[in-house]
Amino acid sequence: MPERPSPPLNDTPCPSQGFSPGRADSAPGFPHVSHPAHPIAADDLQGIVASAEINFDHMELIIKFKVSHHFPDLDRELEDYSERLNSASMLTAPYYLTEILALSARRLSIVEPEKAEKYLHYAVTLQTKAISMYNQYVSSVKIDNVNCVPIIQFASLLGRHMLIDMLAKRETDLDLFLEHYLEFVRIHSGIKLIVHAAWPFLIDSGMKGFLMWAASLNTAHGMGNECDPLRDLISQTTDLDAPTLEACETVIRTLQVGFDLMCAQPAQNNRYWAIFSWSVAAPDEFTNLLVQRRPEALVFLAYWSVLLHYSRDQWQVGPSGAYFINMISQHLGPEWSSYMSYPLSVISVDPFLA
Repeated sequence: MPERPSPPLNDTPCPSQGFSPGRADSAPGFPHVSHPAHPIAADDLQGIVASAEINFDHMELIIKFKVSHHFPDLDRELEDYSERLNSASMLTAPYYLTEILALSARRLSIVEPEKAEKYLHYAVTLQTKAISMYNQYVSSVKIDNVNCVPIIQFASLLGRHMLIDMLAKRETDLDLFLEHYLEFVRIHSGIKLIVHAAWPFLIDSGMKGFLMWAASLNTAHGMGNECDPLRDLISQTTDLDAPTLEACETVIRTLQVGFDLMCAQPAQNNRYWAIFSWSVAAPDEFTNLLVQRRPEALVFLAYWSVLLHYSRDQWQVGPSGAYFINMISQHLGPEWSSYMSYPLSVISVDPFLA
């Protein structure tokens, strides 16, 4: 696990491939998910969906799918139960099965690079098909404590798929990178509407164990000092209103819990929790700071990238953390070097590779 260096405090004041937004107008109470913003003409959409019909070639994708491959942050005690729940939902929710095929193909495009083109084609077409099937399904059903399970599983898989696509991009322009990142956050926030719609039923469903696990992490309080420079930064920023300051504190808490888990001994699967969850936990007021290209928010993004760097052994992440940290540092310039010194020191010393 990574050593835990004390990040320096600043001594002076500081100067997917994504998705279109999900709609919340679907009956009865389910958000729709729009089709991915891949470079696909609208006239070609029906052909793509038709070409994604499940066939014998897709069986490899099922055989090579394991929940632990795609949810490395899940507690080991929940893995067996998760596999059983996953199998049950595949048999009852075709849209969920199709997204499993899509995400499995996305993983294989990375771990088997010699076949990347084939697997990427599968990932795009199957994901498009899964979204179409999901939208058709939720337009005609009412939620209950049975169908809420695959619906939430679908939202979770889709969110992971979006994150993987976003992390794989290598833009040289920060504004373009932020456009991709904000698209991911915006759509991921839309997917949260699915969870809200299903929430009254989830507490009595097969998802109860996962909800308790997630709640224990979402309500945890950070104990370390890695994020102290972020608190110092916010305390010296005088033009933020109270809701935005509270949002920043929420993000700091999530990040610090992430650092605590990453450094905990013995190592647990939940050390990867924050890299997948921080954008969901971040309130809209914080996202608005990124929309405004506020330097303070970019520093926060660099700290999340440290967690990505520590998780670079995971196929979903790879070298994205160091790439983002360097890009943010170059954009902010020397006047922000004191606040960027910790992220830059981590990727220069390179202390951790699991």
